Amino acid sequence: MKKFFTRTSLVTAVILAVAIWIGSLLFSFSFGEWSFFIGLGLTVGLFFFNSSGGALSKGATLGASQAGWKIQKDNELKSNVGSVFYGVLLFTVISFVVMMVTYF
Repeated sequence: MKKFFTRTSLVTAVILAVAIWIGSLLFSFSFGEWSFFIGLGLTVGLFFFNSSGGALSKGATLGASQAGWKIQKDNELKSNVGSVFYGVLLFTVISFVVMMVTYF
C-alpha cells in the first residue's frame, strides 16, 4: 500500500501555509478566508497538469478525428501525482476544516 502523506507532503503543506500567510501580509487579505480557496485551486491545477487523458483529451481527440476524418482512440484518465500534490491536498483539507469551525 502506498503512503500518501510522507514527510515531503507535510513539508509542502507547511511551506504552502507560510507562503499564503506571507502573501496575506503583503497583499492585505484574510488568511483564514482565502487559504481554502487558494489550496483548492492549487490542488485542481496540480491534478490537471499531472494527468493525461480525461475530458480535455477527449475534446482534442474529437477535434482531430473530425478534421482528419479518422477515428482516434480514446485515452483513459491517468494521474501521476506525487507527494507535493498530497501536501497541497492535506493543506486544503485542514484549511477547509478550520474554515468550517470558524464560520459555523
